[in-house]
Amino acid sequence: MIELLLTILAGIFVGIFTGLLPALPVFTGPFLLYYFYGDASLEYLIVFWLSVVSGSQFFGSVAVITTKIPGEESSAIYLNDLDKFSLWEKNKLLYNTALGSYIAGLFGIATIWLAMTYMNYDILPSLMSVNLQIVIYTLALASFFFVNKDWRWTIGLMCLGILIGPRNNYALNDYWYQLQELFQGYTFYMVILGTILIPQVFTSNSYFNVKQQKFEAIRLKFKWLASVKNSVIGCLSGLIPGPSASLGATYAYNLAGKKADDKIVAAETANNASVITVAIPLFLLALPININTMIMSNLMDIKSIDIPIEIMEMSNVFPSLTIIEVVLASLLFALTIYYLLSTRLIDWYVKIIQLLHYKIKLILVVVLALLIGVDLYSSEITWERYLILLSVFTVIGYILKRYKVNPIVLLFSIILSDKLIWLYIQMFTINF
Repeated sequence: MIELLLTILAGIFVGIFTGLLPALPVFTGPFLLYYFYGDASLEYLIVFWLSVVSGSQFFGSVAVITTKIPGEESSAIYLNDLDKFSLWEKNKLLYNTALGSYIAGLFGIATIWLAMTYMNYDILPSLMSVNLQIVIYTLALASFFFVNKDWRWTIGLMCLGILIGPRNNYALNDYWYQLQELFQGYTFYMVILGTILIPQVFTSNSYFNVKQQKFEAIRLKFKWLASVKNSVIGCLSGLIPGPSASLGATYAYNLAGKKADDKIVAAETANNASVITVAIPLFLLALPININTMIMSNLMDIKSIDIPIEIMEMSNVFPSLTIIEVVLASLLFALTIYYLLSTRLIDWYVKIIQLLHYKIKLILVVVLALLIGVDLYSSEITWERYLILLSVFTVIGYILKRYKVNPIVLLFSIILSDKLIWLYIQMFTINF
């Protein structure tokens, strides 16, 4: 019980700082799990993950409303709208976005509970049949073409990911493994560091622009029906492969009418539901659909966890409850804490951002160095080869950022490549 509470509090702490500080992506939480996944049970891993991603959305809105520095990607859609708001209007927004986020979180929890409770687990074997898996993964591959505007980037990244990804498919020809030796020794951790984190840190040009104002969340009229509608939009968007939170925020923002404050609250409501329901395909089918779930899927593979089966087993903490029930109850507790904190101590959060903003690159460089050091320590290659491979992925990351190409296609292809190749080989063998 104490360990579970400490896990929730750790997730809340990381979630707050992930949301408040720019350049820390929403997948910071699951990324940190690589450090202690070996000693953590399934329920602790998922509780920490969902607590962090929810907090990053709650406090991302606090950061952007008070300082105009996006704490998370999905808030970028309404960044320019904030120039129209007075201090009083921003204080009203702080409360409405917090309450909208809380309601959306409750909808997200309810959606997961319904999906996991009323799922007929007798049909899971048929859901995991070769033919149905081929359909699911083919649709996932097709969805990649909506991630980037130029299909050629999508094809290239997909081929690169599939080329370097498989390691266990002995049905492949020898020349495949000869090509793969060029990237032998890389880690998924390294790929994320090189293609996303390092380019993001060193090309970040966010600015700090906050006047000496008294920020406090002001409770006034709240549009409950609009909040329900935006929560539903967010829950459905969470099931779409790719940047689900950004998609949910965009849909809700565009459907919220003409008033800027309604549009902002809509965006923040939807993205909070999205980051929770994105877990449903992972829980039911072990299918990752964005970077967060890809990292968690990779951790499950490392620990040899069959998540659709084991998540419905009885909890070690509360033997009368299943793991998913403990996870959802823990997330409800974390969301309540987030709601209370995000409507209080606003000036204190602003001071944290102000204190760290001008040193943020130095701080992140130190963090990156520590991450690289830990990954190198746990790798089975020399530091020279590690740095060479990291440099290759970093160059790829800078090229993708230069041409505004989303690297999620590459990450998906690396994670899914082994399964994709094996499935298509099976399909060819069975049908031909």
